Amino acid sequence: MGNTADKVVNIALNEVGYLEKRTNAQLDSKTANAGSANYTKYGKNMGCNGLAWCDAFVDDCFVKAYGREKARELLGGFSNYTPTSAQYFKNMGRWHDANPQVGDQIFFKNSTRICHTGIVYQVDSARVYTIEGNTSGASGIIANGGGVCKKSYPLSHSRIAGYGRPAYDHASPSKNEPSTPSKNNTSTPAPKKDPPASSTYSRKQFIKDVQAATGAKTDGIAGPETLSKTITVSKTKNRKHKVVRALQKYLNAIGYNCGAVDGIAGVKFDAAIRAFQRDKSCIVDGEITAGKNTWRSLLGLR
Repeated sequence: MGNTADKVVNIALNEVGYLEKRTNAQLDSKTANAGSANYTKYGKNMGCNGLAWCDAFVDDCFVKAYGREKARELLGGFSNYTPTSAQYFKNMGRWHDANPQVGDQIFFKNSTRICHTGIVYQVDSARVYTIEGNTSGASGIIANGGGVCKKSYPLSHSRIAGYGRPAYDHASPSKNEPSTPSKNNTSTPAPKKDPPASSTYSRKQFIKDVQAATGAKTDGIAGPETLSKTITVSKTKNRKHKVVRALQKYLNAIGYNCGAVDGIAGVKFDAAIRAFQRDKSCIVDGEITAGKNTWRSLLGLR
């Protein structure tokens, strides 16, 4: 079946009816211990239990469908903050203002920012149909509603901010969607050999840039010689070394937001590294070193 949109849509549909919990107990039950304290299995699985969870619901469905690394690749990264999740798609060039497709991540806005999200499971000529976490069955966009529900909206709804379109293996269109792609459909097959990364900056290119910046043999193949040339990088150590630019580009490409690629390791760089270290079971200290395995993880050596 491959990494198709059907996988995540089916998982999300099976979650309809789940209710958030009043305490951090019975998280796996759909309806037991119901309450309004934002405790859910999705938050537990995504490391943000007790917080607003519409984005955690989407991320967890993708992880269940494709595994953690593939899910991160498809979404551009994991974040419990909906504006950041939307930005991941924009960074990858996979943001669409209109013409939704099945499997898209839909984003909603209020008067100040993107504020809510869900998964598109059907589209017709007039409406988009969604599965959303932390909403209710009431009409309209309900953030912090406490349950997983099916919803639908006119395609022209003023509070739809846009759609993030993961690079599934192949399209899984709704019944009423045209068989020929629209001009806004930029979906391409996900890379099968490179690890999770933007199509414009692969790990192989990252390795070449690291090798060039550190004086190693520039062949795009990481090994002991490349690792031996690496240096410690952090917001306080070698923060302006020429390897920083490559690190910023690659971290942005795999979904860890470093901000501008300016060659200076600052606060955003530190936050991105720490998030990467947590996900890769490295020592979380904001330092990229070979001895503590962060360089090894970035280079694909562990």
